[in-house]
This record gives sequence, C-alpha cells and structure tokens, in this order.
Amino acid sequence: MTGIAVLKSLLTGSFGMIQERLDEVSDEEWRARAFPGTSKPGFILWHCARILDWTVNSAFQGVPEVAESPRWRARFPREACYGAGIPDSLADEVVDATSRAAVAEYLAEVKTSVIDWFDRQTDATLDASPPLKANQARREGYLDAAIYAEVEDLDGLSGWNLLMRPAGGHIRRHMGEYDVLVGALRRKAAATPRA
Repeated sequence: MTGIAVLKSLLTGSFGMIQERLDEVSDEEWRARAFPGTSKPGFILWHCARILDWTVNSAFQGVPEVAESPRWRARFPREACYGAGIPDSLADEVVDATSRAAVAEYLAEVKTSVIDWFDRQTDATLDASPPLKANQARREGYLDAAIYAEVEDLDGLSGWNLLMRPAGGHIRRHMGEYDVLVGALRRKAAATPRA
C-alpha cells in the first residue's frame, strides 16, 4: 500500500464517519445540548463537513470552497466561516440555520470535490507545503484573530500532513465528542418517563 492510498482511505473514512452520523441523528438530537458548555450535535457535524471543504479547497489549494457556491453561500451563516474560533452563540445559529438533510447534501458535494482533487495528486504535490496564510487571505473572516489562531500552527506543513491533521485526526476527535454527547442525549431520553 502506498502513502497516497493511505491518505485516500483516511479521507474517505472521514466522509463515511460524518455521513453515518448524519444518517442516524434525529432532528431533536441535531438541535439539543447534552450538557451546558458543549456543542450541539448539529454543529459538530456541520463543522466537520466544513473542515473537509476548508482543508482541501481553501487551506491546500486556495480556491473557493463548495460552501462558496451559489447553492450553499446563503445557506450557512458567512460569519461562522468553517466553525473554528467562533462564539458559541454563532455555533448555535449555524444549527438553527441548517438541517441534517442539508448538511448531508453539502457533504456529498464536498466529497465529490475532494476525491476528484485527491485523485490528481502525486507524492510531489502532497510533499509540498501549501501557502496556508496566503490562501486564507482570499476569504473574508479567515484571518480574523480568533479564527486564524485555531489553524496558524498548520502553516508550513506539507500537504500530506495538512490532510492528516484537520481532515483526519481532527474529524476523528470530533466524532468521539459527538458520540459521547449524542449517547448522553439518548440516555437522558430513555430515562425520561413518557407522558
């Protein structure tokens, strides 16, 4: 197995984990908060879909994201960017502004974009370091202090490392967070007597 094959498996696995959870989450769970100070499940799934779009299209290539297309541009609050470094109140607005069905459609478009791009990559293109900060300057809000602080440590990384971290490890960490929170919501629902 080659390194490129491993990276593709990582990417397709990230898409699969998000889609699996989108298929299973209820509308009530999408908008619920398991514990004070935690993210709502809908935000976690939206953020993970946005991170995949951001990583490949914005951070790596410096091109408009799928979220910038006419279909999605007005569907997601623009000031939420890709969900990193934003206030909790804005994260809640994202959940209110979208649905699991819409995020599933968006994720499918992102997957097509990402896999089409990835299939054209070589060892040389993945070993190169994309100009992350310069690429972020192309989108309003991406260099705002709180948002850029969340990703500035990625600047200077090789492309394959950029894919491994936000599009791989970051997604898996959020899937663990999501599973704990939705599990807690389901346990609470099961323990609540029905009227």
